[in-house]
Amino acid sequence: MGWCALMACGQSEVTESGMPSSSSGGAERVVDSIPDVSIPPLRELMGRVSPAQDTSFAPIPSELCSRDGMHLRREARDAFVRMHEAAAAEGISLTALSATRTFGHQASIWNRKWNGAQRMGMAPVDRALDILRFSSMPGSSRHHWGTDVDLHSLEPADFEQGEGAQTLAWLRAHARDFGFVEVYTPQADRSGYQAEAWHWSYAPLSVPFLKALNEASIEEKRAVFEGFEGAFLADSV
Repeated sequence: MGWCALMACGQSEVTESGMPSSSSGGAERVVDSIPDVSIPPLRELMGRVSPAQDTSFAPIPSELCSRDGMHLRREARDAFVRMHEAAAAEGISLTALSATRTFGHQASIWNRKWNGAQRMGMAPVDRALDILRFSSMPGSSRHHWGTDVDLHSLEPADFEQGEGAQTLAWLRAHARDFGFVEVYTPQADRSGYQAEAWHWSYAPLSVPFLKALNEASIEEKRAVFEGFEGAFLADSV
């Protein structure tokens, strides 16, 4: 997978134009609505940030979340609130389960999985690749950017019927109107992470952020990939 794929969070989730492959034109429209985007420093995009103390972030109202203390970048937060209100008017509840994650938060998720009993005995490379099916290495998660949010449930089966299926159908029909796109789609020709029906990204910011990350040098990225189990594998998986 290598450095570039880690930073892109999957090898084919963006097209050659740099747009999410699931956008079908929607992402181009919402990105065009914000012509000038200020790109944060690389370390910030790789999770070295404190959202609660950074004025470019804003808290998501607690009644829209599964727990208190979730943040998104201010533009993304405002768009999410508007989308939540529109969905609620149609009987759809878009509960946020996860939003911005710091490097330290992602490292705790990664280390817990790295040291889990089910992966003991695996070679380090195999252990990392198994975790990477659903979780990013610290420093490479889209959740570092403050643009991405997980909604409704983290279980794939929950989106196959009932309330989850209705929620997913609403998102696929309307999320682009608020700037959000589905990143990890179930399409057969997409490589990288497994499908995540719950993961939605605010494209007017996440697309230029991803482009900036992919254009950063390997040396710049390597300086941030440290302080977690298996960090030495970042340039080889």
